[in-house]
Amino acid sequence: MCLVVMPRQTKKNQPIVRFDKVGMLNVGLILKTAREQKGLTLDELSDLTGVGKTRLNDVELGNGNKLMVDTLEAYRRVVLPQNPQTGNIYQCWELLEIAMILEDPPELEKEESGV
Repeated sequence: MCLVVMPRQTKKNQPIVRFDKVGMLNVGLILKTAREQKGLTLDELSDLTGVGKTRLNDVELGNGNKLMVDTLEAYRRVVLPQNPQTGNIYQCWELLEIAMILEDPPELEKEESGV
């Protein structure tokens, strides 16, 4: 089964979750750095994860507007990226938090500005 995390708006006046280009680039850099530290090529990582080389490259480059959780988790389990602040291995949810941002919905922004 393939899980895809897609940004979506829930109820009115609740924050909107979306993928952030800078966040996606940061996650890609974290994973690429860990892969290179392990001495793995994209071809080798593809063999180890079962994920296509092109998709792995897209993750590293921060391409697209979504992240497939199974791809992210497969990548993470092989390269074990380390958080430099804590020394712990990043968990999948932590990487997703880096890649996503919360925005106030337009209705809430109008209320706050008094419009």
